[in-house]
Amino acid sequence: MALKNLELFQLLTGVTRDVFELMLNALMVEYIKIHQIKGGNPSGTPVGLKLVIALEYWREYRTMRHMAFDYDMPVSTLCDCITWVEGILSQTEGFKIPELKEKFKQREEDGNPIRVVLIDVEEQPIERPKENQENHYSGKKNVTQQNINC
Repeated sequence: MALKNLELFQLLTGVTRDVFELMLNALMVEYIKIHQIKGGNPSGTPVGLKLVIALEYWREYRTMRHMAFDYDMPVSTLCDCITWVEGILSQTEGFKIPELKEKFKQREEDGNPIRVVLIDVEEQPIERPKENQENHYSGKKNVTQQNINC
């Protein structure tokens, strides 16, 4: 029964239980660091749930709107969860992109080359100036009105 549950876990999340624990530990360490420095109340979304949301998003390619409905949270919160998990894991040993490239090279040397790597970029946040926006935008719209007589 336990083996079946482990297989189901990997089927649902896309990672083994050991990899999940490594990810969760890395996220918890960073979460504790952030809250020791900043202080304040912990965020409303537990770290484990943030990881599950991110894994589900990567695994199933569902839209954030559907996932937000299922988890009963705003889309922006769900997006923040996924972005936070991606940011932390991309800086964690064992999950960095250069290390993954080395694994790809190792497969090529072993005679099992990877031909294509797909990256899903369907839902990306729009880049907008957050600070000093007045330096970039005056607030005026440059629209020329023309009177057309018919």
